[in-house]
Order: sequence, then structure tokens, then C-alpha cells
Amino acid sequence: MVLALCAITFAVLIHVVAARIAARENYGRRLPAVNGSYPVRPARWVRRAQSAGWISSIVGALQLGNHLWLTEPWLAMGLVVAVLLLVNGLPSLLVTALHNGNLRTQP
Repeated sequence: MVLALCAITFAVLIHVVAARIAARENYGRRLPAVNGSYPVRPARWVRRAQSAGWISSIVGALQLGNHLWLTEPWLAMGLVVAVLLLVNGLPSLLVTALHNGNLRTQP
């Protein structure tokens, strides 16, 4: 359980750092909210950090689901899906919303 929480925390941290760096590289440009390409292509190490965050979140979610699998399999599956959505989607969505909110609207 401790390994799962450490992996999930590490994944969130990596996703936030990678999203902030990608937003900094795209200063003055709107970022896509959910999907789409960035106006300026992210650096290679940003993509590597995002990949490491994905792998770490998958490991953490599976460890967390494994902890509950024998007693509550449906809860375990739902928890794994919820953790993957929250850990991988929410940090970059929040950074994108903050980045796009700071831009001035142009006529």
C-alpha cells in the first residue's frame, strides 16, 4: 500500500512539473484543454517525464487495486480507473486552465 501511494504521489509530481514546463515553453499561446497538439512541440525530456508519470501511475494504481482485489473486485477496478483518470488527467488539465486563464483575450 505504501508503494502504491508513493508511486501515485511521484506520478502526480512528475505530471505537474512536465505540464508546467510545457506551459512555459508555450508562453503567450493557448494550450489545448483536453486533447490536441501544443502550438510549440514539447521538449523530448518533457515527453519522457510524462511517460515516466504514466508508468508510475499505472504501477501505483495496479498496486492499489491489487490490495483490494480479493475482497472487493469491483471496487478495485473502479478505484484503478479513478486513480488513472485523476493522476494522469487532472494535473495537466489544471495547469492548462491556469495557463489559458492568464492569457489576455485578444479581439
